[in-house]
Amino acid sequence: MDTAGYVSGREEGNALLAQAKAHGVRSPESLPATILTAVEETNMGYGKIMIDDINFGTWTFKISVANSFEVDSTGRSGSTTCVFILSYLKGLFSQLVHKDLGGKEVECRSKGDQSCKFWLAVAPQSDSVKGKALDRQNLDSRQSRSIQVD
Repeated sequence: MDTAGYVSGREEGNALLAQAKAHGVRSPESLPATILTAVEETNMGYGKIMIDDINFGTWTFKISVANSFEVDSTGRSGSTTCVFILSYLKGLFSQLVHKDLGGKEVECRSKGDQSCKFWLAVAPQSDSVKGKALDRQNLDSRQSRSIQVD
């Protein structure tokens, strides 16, 4: 699911970038509000995506997803469960900003939180391959997933 989500996100990012380029947008910082709104409106049945914060200075993104299809409705899983959504968001935003982004789910309705919240950030260049391996390892253990490696 990790790869499927990432590929789906990149494809969605490609489509949004094509729209932006057709309107003369040349850099991620100048992505018009309409493109960012399109991210929120194009949920493809994954849940309601909301962009809480974007910092182009540090390339960090805070995103919430309401009604994720991956949530354990009992809210008693004890761990985050939105593997596909995390991968989708990493692929989507990596494509939009032309950066290799890592990320993790920091809150999840499966754990009883009000919504699922994700933090994305630029993955260190030297650690991106090792980080992706760590991401897959964490996926298997169902712990908080992060591709940032110390």
